[in-house]
Amino acid sequence: MATLRNASIGYHRTNGDTNIARATRRANRRPHDLITTVTSGYPRMQ
Repeated sequence: MATLRNASIGYHRTNGDTNIARATRRANRRPHDLITTVTSGYPRMQ
């Protein structure tokens, strides 16, 4: 669980969020946006 938490914090910091608690609450309210953001960086298989 600590690994997932640290990965989440690193992700928010990479995106420029300075308030990690606020960014985490926002991500919890809109999980579909977070999933889209994480998966959009990968090329799609054809």
